[in-house]
Amino acid sequence: MSIGIDLSGKNAIVTGGGDGIGKVTAKLLAQAGANVFLADLNLENARKTAEEIQAETSVQAYYCKCNVAVKAEVDAMVEEAVKAMGTIDILNHIAGVSRKVDFMDMTEELYDFVMDINTKGTFFVDQAVLRVMMPNRKGKIVNMSSMSGKEGYATNVAYSASKFAVTGITQAVAKYAAPYNINVNAVCPGIVRTQIWEGFLAQTREQGGDAEAYWKERISAIPLQRPQTPEDIARMFVYLSSDFADNMTGQGINVTGGLILH
Repeated sequence: MSIGIDLSGKNAIVTGGGDGIGKVTAKLLAQAGANVFLADLNLENARKTAEEIQAETSVQAYYCKCNVAVKAEVDAMVEEAVKAMGTIDILNHIAGVSRKVDFMDMTEELYDFVMDINTKGTFFVDQAVLRVMMPNRKGKIVNMSSMSGKEGYATNVAYSASKFAVTGITQAVAKYAAPYNINVNAVCPGIVRTQIWEGFLAQTREQGGDAEAYWKERISAIPLQRPQTPEDIARMFVYLSSDFADNMTGQGINVTGGLILH
């Protein structure tokens, strides 16, 4: 699958690159010609994806285990990526978590877990990669926000808070990095049936609900009447990582089928 973007000679880090949207994005970056470094909490998934990329393309693919909520691990991951690839031209920060829970049942532990990975993780990864990009005076950073970073959802309070924060971090870092010719944007997916959504549906079943009816109800609210796919989201990550997005920064681009319009 090609989208007509040439990233030949570029070096990219993809966090959460072992599975789901991260895996699809890493493969698209590789197909566009970029060498990729996959950072994932699941080392086996990262290894398998890297091996698939090497088998399917002519680029180099590297991988390591990394918990983005731990600064020391993030710093070590970026250092390893620089040793492997020489420099970093692109960051696609996709690693994240979500938990669907009633607001009154949300615990401090669960709130901190979501915020640490989604928000603190974005801060750590962006900061570590900027240290590499700033002396080069070029680079593309693309963070993973969400439609929940544009509109709050009652059953996903911690996730909404974390993704609003990612949107804010993206805008702030974009202004900070602009003098160094570094573009910083975010992708805001809508309803994508990834492992996160499969978890929501399993939870609905466990609570005695009709998971497929709930899914259809959510899809019916989308103006285009269809869910988004991992490929839809990955294409936007790759676009924002390319020269086509040279004059875009601080943006949170919706890929929601019209569900979110701001």
